[in-house]
Amino acid sequence: MTALRCTQKLLKAMKVSPGAPPAPGANLLGDWSLHLLPLRKKVVVAVSEHDRLGLVLEAAPFATLPQRFVDAVFVQLLAIGVPPDAARRERDAMQPLTITATTHFSNRLSLQANLKDYGLTAEIELMERGASLAETNAQLADHIVGINGKLEFPREFVLRRLA
Repeated sequence: MTALRCTQKLLKAMKVSPGAPPAPGANLLGDWSLHLLPLRKKVVVAVSEHDRLGLVLEAAPFATLPQRFVDAVFVQLLAIGVPPDAARRERDAMQPLTITATTHFSNRLSLQANLKDYGLTAEIELMERGASLAETNAQLADHIVGINGKLEFPREFVLRRLA
C-alpha cells in the first residue's frame, strides 16, 4: 500500500477528498508526493519519499491518474536500470494506492523542496528545451539530491535499494 500525498492544487483538480494516510506498505521506495504543474499541457511532478526519485507524467485524465502513475513508476524504474523482476515487485507492492494530502508527515518539508526543485527542472525541460516526458524523467533521475547528509543521484539510491 502506498500513499500518493497530493498537494491541495492537485486534489482540487482531481476532485477528490484526501483519505487517511495508510500504514507503511511493502514497497521499498515509500510514499510519493505529487504536485500539479499548470503548464500549457498540465503535468504532475512526483518524488519518492525514501530515494527522491523524480517523475513527471501527464495530468489528464485525472480519473486514471493513480493507475497511470503506477505504470509510469514501473517504466521509470526500467529506464534507470532496475531489473524487470525488481521493478515489477515494486510496482505490485505499491498497490493499493491511497490518495491523501501532503500535510503532517515526516520529511514533508524536505519532500516539498524536492517537488519545487523538480517542478522547476521539469518546466525548463518541457517548455524551454522541448524535451519529452521520458527525457525529462531521465534528467530528474540524474538530478543530484541530498539524503541523510549524502549527495547522490536518485538513480543510484534506487538501484541500491531495489537491485
